[in-house]
Amino acid sequence: MITKKHLMKEIIRLNIFKICESPNKEDWVLLKNGSRTPLFLDTSLFNSYPKLSKKINKYIVKLIKKENINFNKIMGLPYGGLLFGYGVANILNIPYLAIRKEGKKNYSTKGNLLGLRSANETILLIEDATVTANTALDFIKTLRNNNLIINDIITIIDIEKGAKKNLFNKNVNLYSLFTWRDLYELYQRYNPIKDELKIIFDKFVY
Repeated sequence: MITKKHLMKEIIRLNIFKICESPNKEDWVLLKNGSRTPLFLDTSLFNSYPKLSKKINKYIVKLIKKENINFNKIMGLPYGGLLFGYGVANILNIPYLAIRKEGKKNYSTKGNLLGLRSANETILLIEDATVTANTALDFIKTLRNNNLIINDIITIIDIEKGAKKNLFNKNVNLYSLFTWRDLYELYQRYNPIKDELKIIFDKFVY
């Protein structure tokens, strides 16, 4: 049986979840918004571990059934969510809809949405990680402008920096497989962190 703890242990063992054991911010991972963090989930590495990715996809399917999430099509948000969106769609034999992160193009298959769709279809979104969900909200706005219904989004990890509330305010439910806190606390069971560093790192989690 695939369990949440089993998946998290694999993520930690494969060094996909990383902790920079240095008190100096200059040594931490630089994020898109210009800030730095000593804790980092390198979601790009999931592509290198197909067995783990398949297990995560099966766990997502389990979550969908548990929460009784209803939808007509699946979309993985670019780029991190693509692997899981495709995988879950294949397991459930559900049509897949894609969106171009770079926006519309004026040649070949025009527009920014790829795949057959009809007005008022419900799309389940799958994301690799959410922080504030601002990026996801931009995609949701685009999809709704195309007469598609978005009620739910599943993320592999919720960093818990306001994503759930921000999505709820737009009538979207956020379901997460793991949280930042889940991985951080499990990591410490197998990799004790020095007290002086733990004080610093705790501020990024709690």
